[in-house]
Amino acid sequence: MRSKNYQADYAEEPSPWTRPGFVLAAVLLLVIVALGVVVAVQSGDDDKPDSVAPTASAESAAPQPEPTGKLSTAVPVTAPAGVTWQVVRGTALPFSDRAGPREHSDKQAKGFARTPEGALIAAAQLVSRVGAAAGRASWEPTLTQQFLPGADRDTLQAALAAEPEQQAQPGDLAPLAGYLYLTYTPDTAVIGLAYRSVNGATARWFIVTTTLQWRDGDWKMVAPPGGAWTSLSRTVTDLNGVVEWGAR
Repeated sequence: MRSKNYQADYAEEPSPWTRPGFVLAAVLLLVIVALGVVVAVQSGDDDKPDSVAPTASAESAAPQPEPTGKLSTAVPVTAPAGVTWQVVRGTALPFSDRAGPREHSDKQAKGFARTPEGALIAAAQLVSRVGAAAGRASWEPTLTQQFLPGADRDTLQAALAAEPEQQAQPGDLAPLAGYLYLTYTPDTAVIGLAYRSVNGATARWFIVTTTLQWRDGDWKMVAPPGGAWTSLSRTVTDLNGVVEWGAR
């Protein structure tokens, strides 16, 4: 007699592909594969740089020199605007938020703009600060750090060192009265500085020709021939051709 389980024992086995356990496993496998694809895509995106605006660093925030072709070469034919005057070691000196100096004390002034106005203010500052009347605390760092090296600079330094220590008082020194540009490029500026003589009843001025070169991110001065400013100075009886400029 056949067992009542005959049908179950001997009937054709159902296909394993249709068994519930296998179907569930297949579904789970598809889910895992799909998740793997999503993770792989996201990982690939993570390897790409984020498209966010760059953050300005301290270096990029600082003023950067422009290509020479874009630098201004138009010299001011009237007194530069936005200039204030401060008495430094007995002399009124020019300061500008736009043209410099960016760093200054009673000993030194640095950081001038690479523009005609920047060169002009640098000339006025450096000539005054390197004088014997400014005192050694001023002329020595100015000369050694802001004048181009050479025999003339060495001679000027020796002459200044031989002078007795002194400190000028307001009114002792010839005040700045004006300027004239002789030549100007973004690399070299030749500027005459006019000073009013404080001696004698007759009005007289003397013009000192200064030369500056753009080096290491700032204007540096060329020492006078033989270390003597008298070699670059001439006396005039009027200010024809000179733009009047000075403390008022």
